[in-house]
Amino acid sequence: MIDTLRSDFPTELNRAADYPNMGTAEHLANEVLDHVKDYAKQNPVAFGFWALGIGFVLGWRLKPW
Repeated sequence: MIDTLRSDFPTELNRAADYPNMGTAEHLANEVLDHVKDYAKQNPVAFGFWALGIGFVLGWRLKPW
């Protein structure tokens, strides 16, 4: 009997087998987005202040004049 739980395959190959249509960059982006959504649900006030601060800094640095 073959033990399928223990494999010598690298984790990237196991991840590719789990999500065949998703590349590694897309999978990483989805994981980051999921973590940000979880943080926003758990800490809405802190997330709001972070979003406001990042928006202020980007708007200040990217102004057209």
